[in-house]
Amino acid sequence: MNRYILIAITTTLILLCNCKSNTDEHAPSTDTVKSEMLIAYNVLVDPASNNYDIFITDFAGNNQRNITENDAMDWVYSSYEDRLYVISDRDTCNACYFLYETDAQGSHWTKISETQIQDSWVDTRNKGEQIIIKPIGQPNTPFQIIDKKGNVITEIDPQMDYFNDPCFAPDGNSIVYRGYNGALSKSIEAELYLYDINAKTNTQLTTYPKDAQPIGNYQYRASPPRWNDKSNMISYSSSFDDQSVIKSATHLGEAMRNLTQKNVKAMWHDISADGEWLTFDGQLDFKADSTTTQIFLMNFDKRSSSSITSGAGYKLGPVFVKGVK
Repeated sequence: MNRYILIAITTTLILLCNCKSNTDEHAPSTDTVKSEMLIAYNVLVDPASNNYDIFITDFAGNNQRNITENDAMDWVYSSYEDRLYVISDRDTCNACYFLYETDAQGSHWTKISETQIQDSWVDTRNKGEQIIIKPIGQPNTPFQIIDKKGNVITEIDPQMDYFNDPCFAPDGNSIVYRGYNGALSKSIEAELYLYDINAKTNTQLTTYPKDAQPIGNYQYRASPPRWNDKSNMISYSSSFDDQSVIKSATHLGEAMRNLTQKNVKAMWHDISADGEWLTFDGQLDFKADSTTTQIFLMNFDKRSSSSITSGAGYKLGPVFVKGVK
């Protein structure tokens, strides 16, 4: 999520252009969706203290509720089955983040590791038993793969000036992450790289168009990636020419297609385990309501996306999760 990006979004979104919508007025049909599937997302409940809580909703946008409700910064980054992986500064100092695991109702919380971590996305492999994190330190501090008790299994060092936001390949033998070489003041220019854990090789996957005009200093060239197990597809958002579109690519860096339309400015996202659904945060009209984002849901077969939330305020970083039975 990167806190400096969030703060900057608050002040820079009003500069973005108005954009008309052709999305559906109602949420996609959920007739084929298992009832236990939910969407968790982050809500800015107190802008003055940068307090985020985690909310849960079903695919129709019903039964929305706050599952954290505290004064800390709780932000969900990833999930496996019915477990959510959250970075939080609860029970510690402001912006001192640790990794927690909870269920889709927020009823059981476990602090996974005593290692303080950076503001970076996390991901799991080996059926959720191992997690990749970015420990506190410098922008080039190696990633760590830890178990559910916080024990370090191995470190991964791509040997770049800046790297963040790792995501495992479906087989767990590679990661895709955001990386950059150069002045750290320009780390927002990070692209996606593929690191083979066994061979220790590093390959650049994305290249920002040379003639593109970035939306602003705090938008992504290549956002934190997702790698869907079912489709073996890498997805990420890229912002340029007054657009922010979620794109897909192969592990070879071959472009596949745009997953969202240009009429919605989309950024953080997730793809369901079955590969049938995409959820993302986005905006339809920056000028009319620059301090509001909504959570959208799209069915890949129908190729239509609709907002499943409403009202003012930031709603960000949605994640699919199974409900508690």
